[in-house]
Amino acid sequence: MAALEKMPRHPRLYRRNGTYYHRAAIPKDIAKTYPKSEETFSLKTKDLQEALRLVRIAAVEVDQRFADHRRRANRPTQLELTSEQLQLIHNVYHRHLLEEDEEIRTEGFAGYTAAKSFDDAKGLNDDLAEDTREKYARGEVDDFIWGEAEDVLTWDGIDIDLDPSSPSWNRLARTLQEAYLRAAEDIQKRYQGKIVGTPAEPSGAPSVSPTGPLLSLLFAARVEEAERTVGWSPKLIDDYQVWTNLFIELKGDRPILEYRKSDARDFKNMLMDLPSNRNKHRQTKGLSAFEAIEAAKAHDLPTLSVSTINKALGRMQAIWKWADKQLDEEVSDIFGPMKLASKSNARGEADPFSPAQLQIIFNSPLFTGCRSKRFRTEPGDTDMSGTSWYWLPLLGLWTGARLNELCQLNVEDVVEEDGIGFLRLHEGDETQRIKGGKKRNVPLHPELERLGFPAFVDAQRRKSLNRVFPDLKISAKGYYSDRPSKDFSAYISKLGAKTDKTSFHSFRHNFKDACRHAGVNPDINDILLGHALPGMAGRYGDGKVPLSRLYEAVCKIDYTGLSLQHIKCFTP
Repeated sequence: MAALEKMPRHPRLYRRNGTYYHRAAIPKDIAKTYPKSEETFSLKTKDLQEALRLVRIAAVEVDQRFADHRRRANRPTQLELTSEQLQLIHNVYHRHLLEEDEEIRTEGFAGYTAAKSFDDAKGLNDDLAEDTREKYARGEVDDFIWGEAEDVLTWDGIDIDLDPSSPSWNRLARTLQEAYLRAAEDIQKRYQGKIVGTPAEPSGAPSVSPTGPLLSLLFAARVEEAERTVGWSPKLIDDYQVWTNLFIELKGDRPILEYRKSDARDFKNMLMDLPSNRNKHRQTKGLSAFEAIEAAKAHDLPTLSVSTINKALGRMQAIWKWADKQLDEEVSDIFGPMKLASKSNARGEADPFSPAQLQIIFNSPLFTGCRSKRFRTEPGDTDMSGTSWYWLPLLGLWTGARLNELCQLNVEDVVEEDGIGFLRLHEGDETQRIKGGKKRNVPLHPELERLGFPAFVDAQRRKSLNRVFPDLKISAKGYYSDRPSKDFSAYISKLGAKTDKTSFHSFRHNFKDACRHAGVNPDINDILLGHALPGMAGRYGDGKVPLSRLYEAVCKIDYTGLSLQHIKCFTP
């Protein structure tokens, strides 16, 4: 069977033998408990436009399955059932049995496999009722009722994770026996030709409590709305999900109005003790948050940074603020103000590459000739100028663009106008994402033209390729940059040019510094980098600057002490 081929315009759209498929990886937080390894199924169409319509619908439905599974998996274990819950279960189960009987009668007993006729069905109902009545009198429970007890707790409107050792299991079994006997009496009346209606759905069945919906359900609704409106990326959804799951792990999945300021404070305190990258340390991998905290203390592991803690608190605060706009009741902002004070700024979180680091990177075999694509750090005769490994660092250095903005480029995004070549960074299709939606045009520096980047893109066009770097694959999170980011960090680590605060993103800091040193107007600097203009400049005017002005600014950029004359240029 042919392999599924990843298609553009939607991260879950694939094709095999002309037929389109929906394909989604299972989110990591539920992968161990989800019954499938992935959600892959045919859309039953070979028409692209119809497939795009169907895959969007399918993606929403599959995400709801993920949310439902996550909600069930994250249910807090309940030690005992309340009398109200037992009464609700009685009513729900009684209604279920009468509804089931109504369906059998509507079909004239044709689909009733346990009995072939009206008389057989009536006799079977009497026999089962008598057997259940005797067991109920003796305090006995058969396997059927035990199976129903386990099943009914998973039904919509009940959804309870009851502790296996709870004494409530016996009370639950007797409740179901009582509901069964009550339903059997009502069904017997129907056999006598009497009118016995099926009760309406019990009022307690909805999962929304008087104190608001459960946090897990509310979060699922938030994600669904964000995907339909502002287009949250899978990566952003995953980030929100991680912190929401962590909060639920600590404080339980409760109606949102039940949470208090103390719950948010406990969450912040836990974050301050939580080890960073806990799934990468062998001492903490696979542990719960509480176990990971104890292990981190025992092994003196580094904890989350202030910026990460503040991001987590900000994510949770955003959910609470959104909930306040949705519910009739006022939702208290329990997470604000709670962020930690920090002396650092954006520059404190990442450093630019030093002149020495830049020289090591661009003097390396990747740019001068390497042994092979696999052995890129070893000198050799392999010319890498036709690969993404070669161009991405150069583009990062001379454009200041984010890694994913470069990885997702289509050939039609490399444009020339009035003799000026430039990158059109925008959200051209559903796989292209720009942070904050700050689309912009970034002129190509003369050094990129000298090295042959326009010629490289023209070569891709002649091959009828849609994307500049077709070898880069989109990840489950919806980004082309996931693999290149890891590859680049691994590469500079082998060169000895990596520090804790340097990564591909460091090129943006280099570019901003280079603009500043060249006397580039700060507003134009921000426009080139896709930053919002500060102060009044961001409030007035359209923020547009002629391409010629942008090109003039880019041409001023230089990196003192860095020479690229030795680098192999691309030749078609």
